Amino acid sequence: MKLAHFVPYVLSVLCVPSLPAASTITPGHRHAYGANIGWIDCRADGTNGMVVGSHTCRGFVYSANCGWIDLGNGAPTNGVRYSNADVGDFGVNHDGRGNLRGYAYGANIGWLVFEERGRPSVDLLTGVLSGYAYGANVGWVSLSNSVAHVQTGAFAPGADRDRDQIPDNWETERAGSTYRLRAGGDADGDGAGDWEEFIADTNPLDARDYLYVHPVLIGARCYAQWAPRGTRIYRVEVCDDLAQPAWEDSGRGVVRAAGDTVLRVPMTGQRGFLRVQAMLPIPR
Repeated sequence: MKLAHFVPYVLSVLCVPSLPAASTITPGHRHAYGANIGWIDCRADGTNGMVVGSHTCRGFVYSANCGWIDLGNGAPTNGVRYSNADVGDFGVNHDGRGNLRGYAYGANIGWLVFEERGRPSVDLLTGVLSGYAYGANVGWVSLSNSVAHVQTGAFAPGADRDRDQIPDNWETERAGSTYRLRAGGDADGDGAGDWEEFIADTNPLDARDYLYVHPVLIGARCYAQWAPRGTRIYRVEVCDDLAQPAWEDSGRGVVRAAGDTVLRVPMTGQRGFLRVQAMLPIPR
């Protein structure tokens, strides 16, 4: 078996759209359920329904028995996530790894809490929500049960006011502002551009942190190894000739890490070249 060669970092070319107005919840999977309040429509009227973002949620869900429930306005004070420290900056946060935490508010039911005990979350591969939210006045609300589940068709990336294809919330979280990074730039000079570091969710200000794939021999077997991010998913592809590459899926499909632990993918067959593509969650 000839050893595979490795392309250090090849990243998916994905467009980062502007903040959408419509709900991201899919029409066919829109209902949560609370034993004390009945069905809750997370898509609502479509325009004002729940939007699941890469950093926060926003919009409203609707229950015929308790009215509208506000998930946040999508504009946290710090530009990244809601503090939930006062009524002017509340909402449901998304940590990027699928965990939903924070507060929603309904005028008729008070606060609905997304917290660790109920483990509300969204699957990074399928967009299916699971777990529970809790309201002192309404009890537990299930996001997924044997009859119905809530599913988002995408993660809204957030606003991109400087139009550099890097969402402002990611820039602010990683670089402290929206001015240090740009689509064609490489702030840390490591060869991975600022936009590429966004796609891989690596640190754009640390030249030691970028998506790099290297071979590892364990016994007689060769593995492709890289340090993943729990906020991203990956596709491993192979080809025979870099001069005229015809990249094909390696047979592994989409790979997801359990946290930021090192990933190793065994190489089999006689294919000579390999690349790993980092992708935003919920592959299109």
